[in-house]
Amino acid sequence: MNRSYFAGVGFGVWLLATLAVRAAGQVFFLHDNPLVLAALWLLGGLSMIGLATLLFARAGLQPAQRFEAAALLVLPGLALDAVVTQNFAVVFPNMSESAAGSFGAWLMLCYASVLLAALLPARRA
Repeated sequence: MNRSYFAGVGFGVWLLATLAVRAAGQVFFLHDNPLVLAALWLLGGLSMIGLATLLFARAGLQPAQRFEAAALLVLPGLALDAVVTQNFAVVFPNMSESAAGSFGAWLMLCYASVLLAALLPARRA
């Protein structure tokens, strides 16, 4: 397994998602609308499961390797999002500071979804 590949993909996903939220988070991250927030959480969780399982299958990982790959996928974002959420107003000036809690919860759900993907039955690419 190429560890730097999975860590690099994890960093890339984090960077793209952070830039998207910075550019347009106020448009799609409507934390005070429960229906929109539920849809965002569902979309985030399912897309992370889909991405992780696709990466695992394409790399031909054995079940025992999948959790290590999942950890490598989430580690860059977990570390960097600790700084991002602490500095929410600076990183996301386009969003209300009251969205920080919902944003942090959404992040945790997305990261948990990647880890969950490692426990799901293997899928062929």
